[in-house]
Amino acid sequence: MSRPTTAVSGATTALTSPATLRALTNWLPDQRWFDGTGRPLASVSVLASHIFAVPAGSGGTAGAFVVVQATDTAGLDAGSYVLTLGASTDCSGLRTQAAVVVQDGPLTVYDALDDPRLVNTLIRHTSQGRDLDGVRFRAEPPGFHASDAQLPVRALGAEQSNSSVIIDERFILKVLRRMSPGPSPDLVLHRLLRDAGSVHVTPLLAAVEDTVTGATYATLQEFLPKAEDGWAAALSAVDLLLAGNAADHGPAEGDFTAEAHSLGRALAAVHRDLAQAGHSVLQQDDYALLSQQFLQRLDRAVALTPQLDPYVGRLRAAFGAVAALEPAEHRCAHLTHGDLHLGQTLRTAEGWLVLDFEGEPMAGHAERHGRHSPLRDVAGMLRSFDYAAHHELTDPPAAAAQRVRARRWVTHSQIAFLDGYAASSGQDPCDDLPLLRAYELDKAVYETLYDTQHRPSWAWIPLQALERSLRSGAA
Repeated sequence: MSRPTTAVSGATTALTSPATLRALTNWLPDQRWFDGTGRPLASVSVLASHIFAVPAGSGGTAGAFVVVQATDTAGLDAGSYVLTLGASTDCSGLRTQAAVVVQDGPLTVYDALDDPRLVNTLIRHTSQGRDLDGVRFRAEPPGFHASDAQLPVRALGAEQSNSSVIIDERFILKVLRRMSPGPSPDLVLHRLLRDAGSVHVTPLLAAVEDTVTGATYATLQEFLPKAEDGWAAALSAVDLLLAGNAADHGPAEGDFTAEAHSLGRALAAVHRDLAQAGHSVLQQDDYALLSQQFLQRLDRAVALTPQLDPYVGRLRAAFGAVAALEPAEHRCAHLTHGDLHLGQTLRTAEGWLVLDFEGEPMAGHAERHGRHSPLRDVAGMLRSFDYAAHHELTDPPAAAAQRVRARRWVTHSQIAFLDGYAASSGQDPCDDLPLLRAYELDKAVYETLYDTQHRPSWAWIPLQALERSLRSGAA
């Protein structure tokens, strides 16, 4: 269907006006999901604009998906992003002033996810299966019903490479902010797992996609208000552990092994379903390429993070050893999560769910859509247990006894997780220890780079893990 035939109004024009684009150079870098280059933005240009709400009158509200390209002051590409923009003379319903991009005369341009009216419009389009201005709004089988009444909307509160809002405590609408060609891995894998009958993903209700490129703009899933975020569940356990007075040799308070074992079983089930959708046995060329990728990422990280210098030689040896691995029938590659950690899981009364299959936000399109060893996900979760136990012990004077107990918690949780994974998959990840260890070390290198640049008080955590692993030969 072509662009709505209602006359283009001032509000509609304001969504991509020169004033709005200038204001976006300041607004974009303040968003949690903005990646950028670290330099200020020089310009923002429009790659595509898809109107989904046209003002009914002169005082109405306009809304659009606007895909933009950002360029920094050095002329370098700072990324392409999907924006949900609204424009109106009546902004009394906005939840936060931070949503405002620019005030242009009587009109305010803002993030449409902050406006319940526009969020409700998106939900209605999706439930009705509409095609509007180059965008396909489609409910997934078997469909869902959204009331014509205005439903309450609230922010999810946590943003990563996307933005989410909760509608009527029943739906969660997620806008995928970083533009990439074709369907998002998150949508692709959710559909695969749904078709496989997986009980370890939240029900997928709908998708919003570009009718020409197939790019995913948004997804709609069932919201589970009684589910607990996996990161929060682990932190609660650690808090009990560190606050307790039990002896170092075995505190019962804060024990997370039953949950970790169950989580390992859930991940193995997800991997089994993904492998059935398509897999291949890793060949010697694959190991050689993987080894090269590990080494290249190490070189990039070392160039920016001198703290890694003491470990370079031993890391090179561990990553180089991957190239010598031999093919084996059980060493397969298939679609994986790609960025798995406790914050990408939910704990429910029925078991664990895995969320957000978008892959590593910094990874390229080919890497996020490609097949990988499932050990990549296993390693990501093992590293996440380490962060959960240690991230509050950032002060140097932290009691030595607390660090000992935190480390023991990590070890017990990791072993339980691996045992659960092995029990469900029939394959112990530790049978491929050189590859698993390489993935863990690669993750710790990335974490050191990220923490050094963005949260320096946490950088000791992956550095400690590197020292421990490279000294002992075990993670």
